Amino acid sequence: MSTLTDLRADREHWSYSSLNQFLNICNLAWAFQRLYKLTPEFVPVNLSFGSAFHRALETISLNRKQGKTLTEKDGRDLFADFWSRQQQEDQNIRFDEKDDPEALKAQGMELVACYQKCIGDEEILAVNQAFAVPLVDMHGHVLDKPLIGEFDQVVRKQGKKIVSDWKTSATRWPAGKPHRALQPTVYLYAASSMPGFTMPEFRYDIVVKNKTPVFEQHTTKRNRDQFNRMVELVKLAESMIAAEHFVPNQEGMFCKNCPFQTSCKSWHRDRSTLISVPVAA
Repeated sequence: MSTLTDLRADREHWSYSSLNQFLNICNLAWAFQRLYKLTPEFVPVNLSFGSAFHRALETISLNRKQGKTLTEKDGRDLFADFWSRQQQEDQNIRFDEKDDPEALKAQGMELVACYQKCIGDEEILAVNQAFAVPLVDMHGHVLDKPLIGEFDQVVRKQGKKIVSDWKTSATRWPAGKPHRALQPTVYLYAASSMPGFTMPEFRYDIVVKNKTPVFEQHTTKRNRDQFNRMVELVKLAESMIAAEHFVPNQEGMFCKNCPFQTSCKSWHRDRSTLISVPVAA
């Protein structure tokens, strides 16, 4: 049987999802997925649902960029089609007790229609724009691993460039949440390192899963000091990875849907066979 050390493999880059998983969700789950390459026990339903939602909005925005406006029926049909495909692709989806595929299909169709009704008139400059930029700390030191990712879309509104990200949410967001979030920091750091961007804004386009869906937008900015802080967090994460210092976030809100629960339960036993910690006198 392979040990955790046997499964170890170097990562070549950082992304927002990787950083967020390590810093905010559970760095032990990060290690299981991205370092030791364990096979997930299942696919969380929220991940599959979000993928289908994203693919529908991507198609809508690509059409808008080309000057074509899809109807709400088109949007509903898109989600239904992508949701069907997502279930075939993911297969091992774990549904919550209160959910079933048909109910989620109906919900997703309404969420997409809500987005289409509420999204404003703005120029779409790019959809799924990829980026790859170096991570540079405040002293000018370039980290070994670059930052890569993809903006959902880049728009121009009232003369301003805005990097926007699509989300669904179970509840409305509190006003201060976007200003504390890691994603705008990561994405605006990347944008500010790319030609054509002069410190743009970041905007969340969120459809809330109320009985009658609600659309809300949250815009935020970042400054250079916040970028420097992010890079310091990356450096700290890398030092923890090098030492294999991973801590289970066993009271975290993501535990219920973590696809590495069995591995987590045995983590302390596996780890004790790999690392001998001296006992203080």
